[in-house]
Amino acid sequence: MKHPYAYYLNDYERFVFGHFGELTIKNRIRRLNQLKRIIYDFHDKGMVSTVSPRLLTVDDLVVIIGYRKSKVSVETVLDDIAFLEGFLVFCDNDAVDKFREKYPRFVPKAKHKRKPPMPYEQFQRILERADNVDSDDFIRMRAYGVVVFCLCGGLRTLEIQHARVSNLVIEESGIKLWLDVVKGGKTYGDPRWIAILPAGREFVERYLLSRSKQLKSLNLVSDSLIPPLLENVTFTSDKNLRKLKDYVSREVGFNFDLRMCRRTYGQFLVDSEVPFECVQVALGHNDPKTTYKNYAGVRTERVPDLVFKRLLNKQKGGE
Repeated sequence: MKHPYAYYLNDYERFVFGHFGELTIKNRIRRLNQLKRIIYDFHDKGMVSTVSPRLLTVDDLVVIIGYRKSKVSVETVLDDIAFLEGFLVFCDNDAVDKFREKYPRFVPKAKHKRKPPMPYEQFQRILERADNVDSDDFIRMRAYGVVVFCLCGGLRTLEIQHARVSNLVIEESGIKLWLDVVKGGKTYGDPRWIAILPAGREFVERYLLSRSKQLKSLNLVSDSLIPPLLENVTFTSDKNLRKLKDYVSREVGFNFDLRMCRRTYGQFLVDSEVPFECVQVALGHNDPKTTYKNYAGVRTERVPDLVFKRLLNKQKGGE
């Protein structure tokens, strides 16, 4: 076989299709192609024994991973190892598992640090711009709709893609949305209610009116919260949702992604002293460790004030 790596990688891409999100697969294949170029270069120099993922050895991995450790971050190396492991196992090669067992010290240890939420000033800027969008300009209303629902509701891309207007409940106390399509819905994910932050209420109500008017003008019927505006298309694609987010990013003048919006939502709930188990459920996590490790937690600078507040309340209750 002239190009075994490419041959197996094509089969692997077809195999993982449907098991991971589109963006996840794209990133994984891109990284494996990057590693392919390194492996081919090292093979030409006689530094590894083969270019076939089926035949790569533990000693080959020592060379490849050692090189990557000198060039990229610990997190990237750990991703390399994980991606190679999945790919090589697909090729009936357990070299990565043997590498971990034989050279545990060669596997870097990552110090995980939760990524920050959006600064409050940026959060406010997005909502201010959203509130000033002309209701008749549904192109912009739709773009801000994606961001506001993620920022004020903590929705994942998959969830906002499949969210339905008929599941949106507007009450005097607030706006809530029932998500019946969630990440991991076939395995670990459960449908859930989410509360829209009060700061987004004014825009959401205007968005719904703008959306209804736009669909009527196009003679379209859709229950999708972010309608695709095309006939015979049920949901807006993942790619188009990200394009709409990018539009808002350019308008407000700073970069962010939809996961940052989720972290901001979660952190806002924590800062508002919503019970942590409620924050966990609102974000759709089965394990509170996932919430704390990746999304939200009590800010260090707030700990003394929270401790004093609780102790004072307890003291008053005992008097």
